[in-house]
Amino acid sequence: MKFHFFIAVLFVVSCSDENKPMSSRAVQPELGSVRFGTNEMVSLLYGGPSTAESPNLFSMGHEALICDTPSRLSVNREFDGDAIFTTAVRCTTVPNKPLMFMVLQKTGTKVSVLKSLTVNDSQWHPIRIAVSSSCQEVTLTASYELPAESKNAGPEIAWATPQFNKPNHAEQPDVIFISIDTMRSSALAHAPFLSSLISTGRHYINAYSPSNWTLPSFASLVSGLTPQQHHCTRGPFSAVATEVGEERNFYSLDNRPTFAKAFRDSGYATAFIHQNPFLESWTNIQQGFEMFARTADRVDSSQDIALSWWNDNKHRNRLMLLHFMEPHWPYTNENDAQRFFKKNINDFLVKDNTPQQRRDFFAVNESVKDEVHAAYNQQIKILDKQLELMVSELSKSSQNYVVVIHVDHGEELWDQGSFEHGHSFADCVVKVPLAIIHPGSIHSEQITTPVPAHHIGSYLVEYLNLNSDMPPSALGNSSDADRTVTSTHSLYRCDIGGKTIHPDGSYSVIPNSQLDYQGQNAEIPGDVQAALLQLGYSGD
Repeated sequence: MKFHFFIAVLFVVSCSDENKPMSSRAVQPELGSVRFGTNEMVSLLYGGPSTAESPNLFSMGHEALICDTPSRLSVNREFDGDAIFTTAVRCTTVPNKPLMFMVLQKTGTKVSVLKSLTVNDSQWHPIRIAVSSSCQEVTLTASYELPAESKNAGPEIAWATPQFNKPNHAEQPDVIFISIDTMRSSALAHAPFLSSLISTGRHYINAYSPSNWTLPSFASLVSGLTPQQHHCTRGPFSAVATEVGEERNFYSLDNRPTFAKAFRDSGYATAFIHQNPFLESWTNIQQGFEMFARTADRVDSSQDIALSWWNDNKHRNRLMLLHFMEPHWPYTNENDAQRFFKKNINDFLVKDNTPQQRRDFFAVNESVKDEVHAAYNQQIKILDKQLELMVSELSKSSQNYVVVIHVDHGEELWDQGSFEHGHSFADCVVKVPLAIIHPGSIHSEQITTPVPAHHIGSYLVEYLNLNSDMPPSALGNSSDADRTVTSTHSLYRCDIGGKTIHPDGSYSVIPNSQLDYQGQNAEIPGDVQAALLQLGYSGD
């Protein structure tokens, strides 16, 4: 399938101080216009499926200052003493001629060049400079490289939000937030490292996902709200199954307080690295993350970018949300459907079918079920080894860190006669592993009360005493927290709209008629929409 190059929409916000990240308040344009938003470099595979031949990096974005060419910005620091100045810069399109970017320091009447680079591509180019107390301001400039053309208008450019930070971060823990796609609670039996790690912290053994697929579950995670409240999901089903391609809108998350914003506004460096096309920037789920990226659907594809970002920001407190697609279908490679089912799964999934039609489609003999189980469990084992490596490497540069283990939803392996996820609210699909580990501060315990898994983000904010307008977490001690545990808004047609899980473990059904669909239509690029169609997700 062919993909075209796409530059993500720039989300412009008010220029008032209260709406800007702290570090951008001191930015003053001296030449050209500037606005704050997000800017993203995307590859030809943006929105598409990952293959064995795919490069590791599909896209990378930053909260940024978007400027003209030529342009000049002054950036004032907000504290005394030595500092680390960081940013990154890119052209939003490949320039027709090389551009020159410079970071200048002015001391009295003397101007010196701290960094200069020539750019003739649209990649991000990171900049990290140690500056002394005498450097109270830097100037960022962009122009064509040739002096005779330096005043000519050129493409828009983006500076990742400039940061002056002290060489050593405050006494707050770093946060390694690991989110696993499609992991059943029972799969912990095949993950010795993960099971051992979870046993050292607080393990919520009856945590329930707010939905049975990724988009609404992640929107709930970052916002602390249910799908009924944030509406970041898909539109309603027709009255009866059409057995053809679905025509249901995708909705994006509107501007909400998020746990990443709370961390960013408290001075944390924030990053989100994921592997799912339903977490790309058209969803707006990345709000509050200074850097966000999608990597290939391979267990180790995020390792280099994650470790690089983590080590480059060790002078700051760090929050990194790492999302892994293992063990999402397909379990070994793109030929799994033919190998196990002898037919094309996507041709079926793209159509609006009844739950019974789904059960009939995935009806196989016991030997095939055993093979699929084994393939799924093998992916858990592979992921477990990668998680052991990642946690070990990330923790080396941190004396004080929190690890969160989160899962967006589980997977049905014929527990109730069907397969995969998005179609059912059975426990195998919505009951998920959830844990928080803070060595020396959180003791080992198991929480048996049913809890909403998506409240772990807002609980982190409360646990670290960060300021936020997010709703209180049911995992904390607030008497105002909503402790209702629900799962709703399925991806595929379901017999019910969802369920409410009661404290004793019983549940009641939520009818489809009670679901609310008032979402903000997502602005999905045409090529991405086509890719989602081939992945099995169609819509308007």
